[in-house]
This record gives sequence, C-alpha cells and structure tokens, in this order.
Amino acid sequence: MTFLRRSLVALGIAAMLPTVVFAAFSVFHLLRLERERVTDATLAQSQVVMTLVDTQLQRHLAALDVVSSSVYFETRDWGEFYRRLQRLLAANPLWESIVVIDAQRREEIFDLRRPFGEPIAVPGAHERALQRVIAAGTQLVGSIESHEHPIIWVYVPVRTEGTVTYAIAAALKPYIFQDVLTAYAAPGSTGAIVDADGYFIARTVDYSERIGTQAEGLKNYTAYHVSPISGWSTYLAVASASIDTPTRWSFVAAGIAALGGLALGGLLVMLVLRDMAERRRADEMLRQSQKMEAIGQLTGGIAHDFNNLLTAVIGNLDMIRTRVAGNDRLQRMSDNALEAARKGAKLASQLLAFSRSQRLNVGSVDLTQLLTGMSGLLSQSVGPSVRVDLQIDDDARFAVSDANQLELALLNLAVNARDAMPDGGTLTIRGRLITDADHPLPHVELSVTDTGSGMTEEVRSRAIEPFYTTKPTGLGTGLGLSQVYGVVHESGGTLAIDSEPGRGTTVRLTLPAGTPPTVRTDDDSQSPPTVPGARSRDQMHVLIVDDDRLVRRFMSDSLRSLQYQVTAVENGEQAIASLERERFDLLLVDFAMPGMNGADVAREAQNRQPDIKVLMVSGYADSAVVEAALGSARLLRKPFDLAELGAAVAETLGDVR
Repeated sequence: MTFLRRSLVALGIAAMLPTVVFAAFSVFHLLRLERERVTDATLAQSQVVMTLVDTQLQRHLAALDVVSSSVYFETRDWGEFYRRLQRLLAANPLWESIVVIDAQRREEIFDLRRPFGEPIAVPGAHERALQRVIAAGTQLVGSIESHEHPIIWVYVPVRTEGTVTYAIAAALKPYIFQDVLTAYAAPGSTGAIVDADGYFIARTVDYSERIGTQAEGLKNYTAYHVSPISGWSTYLAVASASIDTPTRWSFVAAGIAALGGLALGGLLVMLVLRDMAERRRADEMLRQSQKMEAIGQLTGGIAHDFNNLLTAVIGNLDMIRTRVAGNDRLQRMSDNALEAARKGAKLASQLLAFSRSQRLNVGSVDLTQLLTGMSGLLSQSVGPSVRVDLQIDDDARFAVSDANQLELALLNLAVNARDAMPDGGTLTIRGRLITDADHPLPHVELSVTDTGSGMTEEVRSRAIEPFYTTKPTGLGTGLGLSQVYGVVHESGGTLAIDSEPGRGTTVRLTLPAGTPPTVRTDDDSQSPPTVPGARSRDQMHVLIVDDDRLVRRFMSDSLRSLQYQVTAVENGEQAIASLERERFDLLLVDFAMPGMNGADVAREAQNRQPDIKVLMVSGYADSAVVEAALGSARLLRKPFDLAELGAAVAETLGDVR
C-alpha cells in the first residue's frame, strides 16, 4: 500500500508536466488494475454465494436423510407416517411439502399438499428425478418447478438390502436462495442463481417476474461458479458501462490533466486516494461480513466433534477430582482445569447460538424468586379482573429449566388463562414436590390453573400442536403452548393438560427437581442419586456405542466406577453383534455416527431385545433433527460429567421394576 501511495504521488508530479502521452498512459494503467480487481472480487463473491447455497442444500438434505431412516418404511404405516411428517413440516417453514414415493411400483404414496388417500402414479414432475435417484442411488437436487408457484425438490433414496425401494422428497421455498443472493451481490449489480436446466432460481432484478423462467443474458462482465453438488450456477455481473465508461473518460481526464498542470495533478491525487480509501473500507466491511457468516456456518458443523472432546475432558477431569481427595494441590489443579473446560462448554454454547442453533441454558431455577420477580408483569398481563394466587411449597422451590424460557412459558399460560376468563376469575400458580411411580427421582410439578371456560377433548388433544389455535384470526399464533411444551421437554420434564368445558383448565409442568446454590467443597459427593430397583447395579448390564474412543472410554470407566457391568463398542454393526450374544438392560448410544446413527441402532436393539432401555447422547447442533429421530428414547446432551451421566443412567434404568 505504501508503494502504491508513492506511485500516486509520482503520478501527481508527472501531471505537472505538459505531457499528454504520459498522463494518458498512467490513468489507463490505473483503471486497468482496478478493472482486474473488480473482476477478481466478483469471481470470489460468486464462489462465496454458491458455497452458501450448497451449505443450505446440504442442511436440508441432511434433515431429509434423517427422516429417510424412519421405521415407517419397514412398518408401512403410511397414515401415521403422514401425520408425523405433517408435524415436521409445520415446524419447518422453509419446506412447502414432503412426498414419499414407492420406487419399485412407481407410485406416489402421499404428498402433504393433498389429503392422505390411495397411492397414485408418479407425476411427471418426479418421474425423471426418480429415475436418476434409482440409477445413481444417491441424493439429488432437482430443478425449479413452475413459475406461478415455484418450488425446488430435493430427493433422498431409501435403500433395502442395497436396492432403492423408496424415495422421499421435500419441496423447498426458493426465497431462501434469493436472500443469500441479495445479501452478497454488490449494490447496483446484476446477479442470478440458475439451476442445472437453465432456469432462474434467484435474481437481483425482476425476481418475481423471472423466477422459474429460462435464463437469458444481459450485456455485462459476468463471473460465474458451478456447484459440484447440485449442478446449479451463480452469476454475478457488473454492468459493462461501469468498467468501459471510466476507460473512455480516462483519455478525457488525461487531456485535462495535461492542460490543468499543477492544479489538476493535485486534484487527481486527492480524488484517487479518497476513492481507494472508500473502496478499502467497503472491501473490509464485505470481508468482515463474509467471515462472520462463514463462522456461523462453521460452528454448527463442528458442534458434534467439539462436544465429544469436551465430554472426554470434563468427564475425565471430574473422575480425577474425585480420586485425589485429600491431596489439596492435585485437587486444586483438577478444579482449575475442570473450570476451564466448563468455560469451553459455555463458549461452545455461545458459538452455537451465533450459528442460529438455539439451545436452552438449563440449570437450577429458584421458582419463588422467579415468580416474585414476575408477579407485577403477571398482574399486568391478566388485567385487574383476574386475581393471581402464587403458591410454591418450600420443598419445591428449585426446579431444573431455563429461567428466561420458563418465565416466557408462564407468561404464555397466563395470557391463555386471561383469554379463557373474559369476565374475570382466579389464576393459581402452584409448585409442589412429587415422587411416584412415573417419577422415581424427585420432580417439581408447577401447575397453572384458571377458572375459565375450559377446553373440549378435541381442543385439549391438539392444544400443543404448532400453529393450532381457537382464537380468531390475528389474535393468536398457535405457538404459545408449543413453546411451553418445548421448554419443558428440553428441560427433561413433561406437560399435561386437565380441562373440561365450563370447569377451567390446569396445565401441569413437571420438571426435574433442582438444588439450591451451594459452595462446592472437596468432600462433595459425585455419586448420582440412587434409584430404587429390583436389582443392584452390579447386576445391570449397559451396552455403550460411540465412535469416539475418548468419549467411549470415559463413559465405560464412569459406569464401571458406579458398579455397572459395561460392554463398549464403536459402531452399530458391533453393537448388533453384541446384542445377538448377550442381554442388556440399557443401550447408551451416540446419535451422530458413521454408518448407522443412534436412532438406527436403537431400533435394531429394541427389535432384538424389546425390554432394553435406550439413553441417547448427542452433541449434534440441530436439535430438531435429533428430536425427530428420538422416538421414546431419552436424550443426554454433550458435554456432561460423571454425576450427570450417572443420574441420567439411573433415571433411565429407574423405569425397570
């Protein structure tokens, strides 16, 4: 940059000389360098746009691939599968529809855009794509369909014994790619994303009129990049006038420079320096924006491996800490290392939040303090005609949840109660400790009761469905109870609704009991809660399946230290072989593994040993994908320590009587 400034100063001095040829050559050379810079920058931008488009496509294909491993392809309970996919579709606003196709019979089993019924012949829109999926046996990104109602189909094959028997397809809304293009195309430039058949998917100009139509060019300097995944291509263009016009005017400027002498030479240096400073600032802002977006995409992809590392680090440090009791120096060192590792876990959580993978900050919540702090807000939310009664038993003061999300959930329930009591009434929020057959470990039941109109059985059964509401248009989104259910479920609890028309409603939030904040000492016990059962721990056999050697070894050593019998393997194939040889009480399996994922292994295990309990562990960033595959299994989030692992295993095995 210093050399360039010196060249510009020399150019200004040269402009003092009445030499037209030298001035014209200098300006022409400068503009040629600028032209090359614009070309290189546009090429880099086009590659960035296509990389982000490919990332979007791979994320949707990965989600669809999880659905393709569903057990419904074996049971062929298409009606139940249809309803299950309806709920998945409602939770994913970027999908228009989901279609399941019988690849052998060439029949469309169902399409969520039409009511469930008898299979129909594969429509022409899917026929060519289906042939390619069967021939290649791989995932496929299709072309855009229709101009009036444009959608983009992605396909994932379902194999049985190496043969493609079914295909599942999702219709994506193309505006997600339009958002990527407009975010990265330079202002005033022409840009487009074109599918493999040459039709517009996104366009910076006349988007609504041209989407889904045949692509055609304009007189531009254009940089393009072709995706090896989808065959799509991105085009970013700078109007030819933006480059050619300055070149023509350079000769005029050279003449003026020669005639203007010292004044024009000084003005030239000032203008060029200012222009380059503005361009540097604009380039720096663009680079920073691209880096931030790239970091956001990257953090979601590395979450699983990072959480595996943290699980091994935190778990082993926790075990070291318990085994050096009495050695103050070693215990202090292990405490310091454990604190640093937990900070790393917190950093991972912050990175996932940055990448838009939302995760609850679950911990022990003081319910008395929470409700006292929000009592004024509750009273304002329900209005003067509704009396608010708060009752939290002393032994039910602490529960495990996310404080902010739990507060929002209670406000949602209060607003629903207010709407059910238009003439006024009483809203009672009560917390009590429960321990029964359904909850062998202590749980807190937080009940929200109103004296309102109540619900019919049909409304009660559908109350927590996303977007379901009985309120008039514009007065309710149908997401309130869904949010409450999500908070309770992520906290490891359950939600139940008791209601009858004319007799009010009680919503029961059952959360794991928390503990009051205490100062940890060297004598603190690391043992998990003891769960009564018919057999002792040394009679219970646990099968551990995890492809990460360090995590697998930590879980094995931890459970052996808790007196469990342990068998550890690294993949689904070895797990199935172990299940054929021995009986197990618990399957402890990682969700994201090469080959068979955790959901696949759990299904095979329960097919062979129906009484086996399943505890799934995961550091996977996309919570929606994991939840869709869990079924009835419990979930333990990575990273975790010995106490958390022991408590989760004890709670899962506590269902065995």
